[in-house]
Amino acid sequence: MPDKKEPKLWLTILKLVAGAAVLVTAFWLFLTFLDGYSEDTSPAPTSRSKMDWGIANDSPIPSRR
Repeated sequence: MPDKKEPKLWLTILKLVAGAAVLVTAFWLFLTFLDGYSEDTSPAPTSRSKMDWGIANDSPIPSRR
């Protein structure tokens, strides 16, 4: 029967750290790509619409009329 050897603890920790570094790097590259991609699109309009319709300006506190 072959001996069942457990992997060394430092090797397991090294693999976990390397995997986390790869995931963080991939996520960072993905966000960098999205940041560069969004610059090509036109910006959102900055004009604000009037907020005088509906309940947009109603107070959440009931009035004592």
